[in-house]
Amino acid sequence: MKKNGKCCRTTPEGRAIHLFVCVAHMHHAAIEGKVSKLGFHHSQHRMLMHLARYEHIPSQKELADAMGISPAAVTTTLKRLEKEGYITRSVTDADNRRNEIRITESGIAAINESRAIFDVVDRRMFKGISEAELCAFTDVLERIKENLLEEELA
Repeated sequence: MKKNGKCCRTTPEGRAIHLFVCVAHMHHAAIEGKVSKLGFHHSQHRMLMHLARYEHIPSQKELADAMGISPAAVTTTLKRLEKEGYITRSVTDADNRRNEIRITESGIAAINESRAIFDVVDRRMFKGISEAELCAFTDVLERIKENLLEEELA
């Protein structure tokens, strides 16, 4: 795909997609490299951050659906998070088949550390880019997303 360190794609769209994918991979690698120092496996980190976004306590099925993984994978990851003290699980009074998931103080601290890592990487990523440029970039990404959604529905 590269020739002399440059993208071989010849269309403007091809070059833009190549750069977009490259930057996304670089961002992901930067985050993963820093988060791994917190002692998380990727799936554990992703699950904990996902749990932090909920206003209500999700069921394991809701987690599986939202994250696009199997219920068995959710169970395995939650067991690891519980073993390491990031969450607690208990059976609800209303439904003995449903676990109530709570994030512990250790889990909250880990989430806060993760968010700080994201903030540092994101600020570095957009260093030297004005707010107007960032808004324009965001607008373009929104249009691309809408175009892809229209394509899915067609």
